[in-house]
Amino acid sequence: DVLEHARPDAEIVDSSQLPIEGVLPLFRRAAAEGLTVARIHSGDPALWGAMQEQLDLCRALGLEVQVVPGVSSFTAVAAIVGRELTIPEVAQSVILTRLEGGKTPMPPRERVRDFARHGTTMALFLSAARSGQVQAELLAGGYQPDTPAVVAYQATWPDELVVRCTVGTLAATVKEHRLWKHTLFLVGPALGAAGTRSHLYHPGHFHTFRRAEPAARAELRR
Repeated sequence: DVLEHARPDAEIVDSSQLPIEGVLPLFRRAAAEGLTVARIHSGDPALWGAMQEQLDLCRALGLEVQVVPGVSSFTAVAAIVGRELTIPEVAQSVILTRLEGGKTPMPPRERVRDFARHGTTMALFLSAARSGQVQAELLAGGYQPDTPAVVAYQATWPDELVVRCTVGTLAATVKEHRLWKHTLFLVGPALGAAGTRSHLYHPGHFHTFRRAEPAARAELRR
């Protein structure tokens, strides 16, 4: 659908058929002829998009580059299920990662099991093909089997599928729907937490634009 916005005289190249060595001549041509290239990436270009090596090539060629980000899939999925990923007194951090052992090696200290020990919200990309291993690593790291989870396929696309489950049923959910790619997992207690209150909108909290109510401030400090 994005390609419908291309100018009638634009040259459209399917980059899925090209290694970086196939893209490089296009960048060189753009630099030599003063052309504008719109490099359309799926997903968030800042996450697992192989963008940095392309930026380095463009800068070496003297090409000016502007990166235009979209909405990352993990925040899109949070919006779809109507959940905040950081809940006061429950989770104040979000870990973005993928299962180790895939095509790209993971640094030795970046294992799902180790990240799971934090017990906070986690978004797992590029891991649906090995959902059984993901579930085992999450449980081994300390998530309880009843910890809320979300399985999201093709989030924000017309054929999206978003299913709530638990860490203990994550693998079975993936297999039931026959998912293996374009699938994101969200896990963590924040996905089911309720009854907590942030300081931000408490009458006892003050900031640049609002004064605190004295009685509420004393209550909040206690």
